[in-house]
Amino acid sequence: MLRFLLLVLFWESLISNANAQIKDYYRPRKRGATPYLINRPDIVRANNHWYVGLEGGGKWNGATLSNGLSGLLSYRKSITNGYYAAQLGYSHNLRWTVETGYIQNPSTIVLAVNSSVPFPFRIEDRQHSIPFRFKWRVFRLGNVQKQSGMYLGGGFVWTPTRQRKDLEGFQLSGLSRISRTQFDTLFVVNNSFVTGKAKVELEGNIEFVGRLSPHFEILGYGRINYAGASPIESKTELFVNNLSQTISWATLRPVTYQFGIAVRYLYGLKNNYRSRFEE
Repeated sequence: MLRFLLLVLFWESLISNANAQIKDYYRPRKRGATPYLINRPDIVRANNHWYVGLEGGGKWNGATLSNGLSGLLSYRKSITNGYYAAQLGYSHNLRWTVETGYIQNPSTIVLAVNSSVPFPFRIEDRQHSIPFRFKWRVFRLGNVQKQSGMYLGGGFVWTPTRQRKDLEGFQLSGLSRISRTQFDTLFVVNNSFVTGKAKVELEGNIEFVGRLSPHFEILGYGRINYAGASPIESKTELFVNNLSQTISWATLRPVTYQFGIAVRYLYGLKNNYRSRFEE
């Protein structure tokens, strides 16, 4: 009986020690845990994610005037409009980004008829545009803050709603004294319209991105757009005694500039691991 008890204790002790050694040498890693890269210096991590964002800022556009109607007509050379936009994008390994979204796209010309009481007139058109952008990170802000950096990019902006249409104009009348008893009747007639051109604008941009938390980042940006044609034109004609004397054309420049800030929410974060020596 004593021999049997000793045999049972021996086998029980042997099995317990064997299980302890197996557990010490191999402990399965939980699914979803971050792998330890310290033992594999050839492994690099790719940080991929989607994001949505809101931006707001100013849009600067210039204008030209072909004729001042002998000093009767003037214009403001440049206008800055406030605007807003929404973004949807995908970032691959914090290296390159593709982006689209929505832009509330304003354009403005300001004319003034000079008289004893100047008459200002604002010619404005607001369109709805869709951007398509590609951006590449040119440098990052240090090793610790590697998720922040500067991006350069390019693309185009499509404005499908820009169609040929008339905008609000104005008509003014007055008298010009020739002598004590003679007067000329003056009429100033303005017709403004959207040309229906410039539906596609080329774009270049620069961004400075700062990561606030794992899911939020803020950025400041600057963009330049080239349309190739004027989206808005305005014709002003001077009549003296019902006879046309001269015509003036105000034209929106095809080059515009944008600047502002944006806030993004990052989601769908995914880390991929690969060897840097893999082809």
